[in-house]
Amino acid sequence: MEYDYKLDYITRLLRKIRNKRFEAYVIQRIWDLLNDDSIRFVTQQYFKRDENGEYALTDLYLPQINMIVEIDEGQHIANEHEDALRSEDIKQIKAVEGVCIERIALCDKNTLKAFTMAEVHQQIDDVVEKIKDAVEQLGNQFQPWDDELWTPEYYKRKGYFRVSDDDYIKSIDDAAAVFDTKAKHRGFLRAAGFDVPNKENVIVWCPAKDNKQWSNKLEEEGDKTFIYESNNDSQKRNEHLQNHVNKAGKETRITFFREKDDLGFNFTNLLECLK
Repeated sequence: MEYDYKLDYITRLLRKIRNKRFEAYVIQRIWDLLNDDSIRFVTQQYFKRDENGEYALTDLYLPQINMIVEIDEGQHIANEHEDALRSEDIKQIKAVEGVCIERIALCDKNTLKAFTMAEVHQQIDDVVEKIKDAVEQLGNQFQPWDDELWTPEYYKRKGYFRVSDDDYIKSIDDAAAVFDTKAKHRGFLRAAGFDVPNKENVIVWCPAKDNKQWSNKLEEEGDKTFIYESNNDSQKRNEHLQNHVNKAGKETRITFFREKDDLGFNFTNLLECLK
């Protein structure tokens, strides 16, 4: 059974934090008090801290208003200095420049005495008001969470793909529908790419990370992203290599890389065009 996209998305987010009982309680209460499904939220949002692989997972992120909400339990209080460094690292990330970080504490940082439910609720109420105020201040610039987000219809209305918007689609078939065409199927297999109608030597390519026939790896080197592909059959690998050597510089690929995200959704994430 296929559920409404938002319902499916939200239940997966909440299930992801089900073992973090206090965090789950606070986030669930924020969502209920907002009572506004035009506001999108992300739990355990990944933020890259440096080039050495260090990263941070924030408790709650609201991308439309660029706000992070952290729920501080006892271990956060004990690691207050590290939390401060972590917050500063996040503020330096260009993609979230100007990010606002709000904190909800479950205990007093000086005495470590747990706050009462009423005291925790007051902090939650304050954060909810700040969220509502941020949405109101944006006015017409606020972009509601679209029911058709990341669907072919959404991108047709939008009129373009852009890497900096974190654009992605659910499947190769959806990518093809954006360009008013269909991806070829070979029995139960589906081609990883298709020609763009009325565009000479332009194709959409959707390599998958997990593939029985191909070994595809996505790696970042400095400010560039590379895809390494190799067919597991040596003969087919050589034929494929020769084919693309002959096309070198003549073909442009609008490229998506297909993999599962942290929520278990399969998405094909937009990368820069490859030539």
